[in-house]
Amino acid sequence: MVLVINLMFVWLSIHVLAGLPNKLPLVFNVLLYMLLSIVDINKLTFMSDVWDLFLISNEVPAHLSVIGYRDFTFSLTLLAYANVFFTAVKPLTKLGISLYTFLFLYLSASALRWTGAITDLSWNGFYETACLAIMMLLTYGFSRLLLRLMRKEMSP
Repeated sequence: MVLVINLMFVWLSIHVLAGLPNKLPLVFNVLLYMLLSIVDINKLTFMSDVWDLFLISNEVPAHLSVIGYRDFTFSLTLLAYANVFFTAVKPLTKLGISLYTFLFLYLSASALRWTGAITDLSWNGFYETACLAIMMLLTYGFSRLLLRLMRKEMSP
């Protein structure tokens, strides 16, 4: 059951990203995906293995769900956030994608905890909220940096 629920989140995040009418260049998306994946993998490793804030289940379906969340749901949702945020003109659209990203990631992480894929030790909703806000800010910063580098490289 845990794997099925997580695969639905993965499927939804892929479709949201694929269905965006305006996207940033492919090079931007690949580099941002790689940066976000590196940060997220290290974040999960430190929080679960080094600081013992939560435990990741050793059961195969649950562990695959955490990997699916880490590699697809989390990174692709933040990638969609960056694409919409930097291609949208209206401030309401930017606010909407920010709220969607935060709520979707919070709900998908909560589903992992509800199904037992992740067991909290010293972790709670406040820490999850702060961590998601920091990751959204990092996504914004990485995106600004990559866009600046792309403009610099394109200009003669």
